[in-house]
Amino acid sequence: MNRIVCKFGGSSVADAVQFRKIKDILSGNQERKIIVVSAPGKRNPQEAKLTDLLYSTYDLSKKNLDFSEPWNLIKERFVEITEGLSIRSTIREELEELEIEMKNHESEVTVDFVASRGEYLCAKIMSEFLGAKFIDAFPIIQFDSLYRVTQQSIDELKDTLSDPNQLYVVPGFYGSDMQGNLKTFTRGGSDITGAILANACDCLLYENWTDVSGLLMADPRIIKDAHSISYVSYREIRELAYSGANVLHDESIAPCRAKNISIHIKNTNSPSDHGTTIGPTPSNFSRTITGIAGRKEFSMLYIEKSMMNKEKGFGRKILAILEDHDVSYELSPCGIDSMNIVVDSKSLHKVEGTVRAEIEQKMHPYKIRIFDNIALIATVGHGMVNQIGTAAKLFDALARENINVRIIDQGSSEINIIIGVNESDFEKAIIAIYREFVG
Repeated sequence: MNRIVCKFGGSSVADAVQFRKIKDILSGNQERKIIVVSAPGKRNPQEAKLTDLLYSTYDLSKKNLDFSEPWNLIKERFVEITEGLSIRSTIREELEELEIEMKNHESEVTVDFVASRGEYLCAKIMSEFLGAKFIDAFPIIQFDSLYRVTQQSIDELKDTLSDPNQLYVVPGFYGSDMQGNLKTFTRGGSDITGAILANACDCLLYENWTDVSGLLMADPRIIKDAHSISYVSYREIRELAYSGANVLHDESIAPCRAKNISIHIKNTNSPSDHGTTIGPTPSNFSRTITGIAGRKEFSMLYIEKSMMNKEKGFGRKILAILEDHDVSYELSPCGIDSMNIVVDSKSLHKVEGTVRAEIEQKMHPYKIRIFDNIALIATVGHGMVNQIGTAAKLFDALARENINVRIIDQGSSEINIIIGVNESDFEKAIIAIYREFVG
């Protein structure tokens, strides 16, 4: 079925002007039939995110505190949009009803329910403005504890959105768990909603509309004139998104990849710009690397013990201790008598004393040390596979800038090289790598 799913992010629905831009975009291609929206985004850097205001409102209401300040800001945003579009809407009444429910501590008004109202109300306004059919994501999008969408949900979505001539609007960011409770995805989860709908409806294309004209080879805050990426594979974008490139949620790739549905990142404010296409791995590569991305705020847990390599289950037991305390790991380069585990600093610091004590008690290591202020940088590209000396070029570039590499990790697929550096060297390292490979 030659339909296109269009997801519009927060900046694309920030005010009435942006809503009108969306209407023009949809009129430019009659195959754009399934619309997913985020909550209205920030109109300026000083403004609070609407989803943050919803979380704040819920938190104050649960503590029986006055939540009028954030709540009034929320109401003003939605009323301003409806008035700017000159549409008759039930948004005022729905907001008043939710306000009463929060004051009365109604059982169904959970934190996830309140947080989801940004997308829900935005979708209601969008459907009225476009004359489209509103389809609520709850409870039709159902997922299990691992956020895997159920087959029953896929079948129901395909049936519900079956009319090829109908324009549909669906709120992003939330769905239903296996117990029938409303649950939100992680931040940026509207991307996931769009991918799920594209998969369920066997769509031609998934367009992800945002405020940038596609993906850049590096963070423009670090590399001011970073080159754009016209095409990137599913595997590459997963690596880049997970490593910090925040144009697209990394979990939104799999539903499209399963059916070879291309994803096109486009700019709502410059719809004629080419953008970035995400699709299958191409047969040839124009560049050695596709992109560079990174994140800060990691810690490295260093464990040393003689004859560690002979002690069966040592690594599994260490990771089990971290799992028991809700600490997931990013990577774990090892030596014969040492093990390094890189984890999120905030997660580790909450349980650092307990984790250290359990490892000492159960594993009897010779030494345990924790190194903070680590940044991870991923250099990604299929073009690295057949290029001899790629790693040498990367490390030479870092050495010339006197950057100490704390961690090195390269998978057998050779699609990426991950390094760990001190946070103070983060920006300098990205600049050095970019200049070496791009110029």
